[in-house]
Amino acid sequence: MSEQFIPSPCIRKCGLDEREVCRGCFRTIDEIMTWEKMKTDDRLATVERCRERRAKRAARS
Repeated sequence: MSEQFIPSPCIRKCGLDEREVCRGCFRTIDEIMTWEKMKTDDRLATVERCRERRAKRAARS
């Protein structure tokens, strides 16, 4: 896959939970720290994991 711009999922509602996952964008602290260096495939995979984490949290609520 050629490199393309994938915007950060950050929504500026930052705050880490007990598992070090952001309550706003659902990225882990490691994903947040490495976002700028990630390739397109890694960013897409991260965004998908964020969606999964958000869905799990919503199911628990």
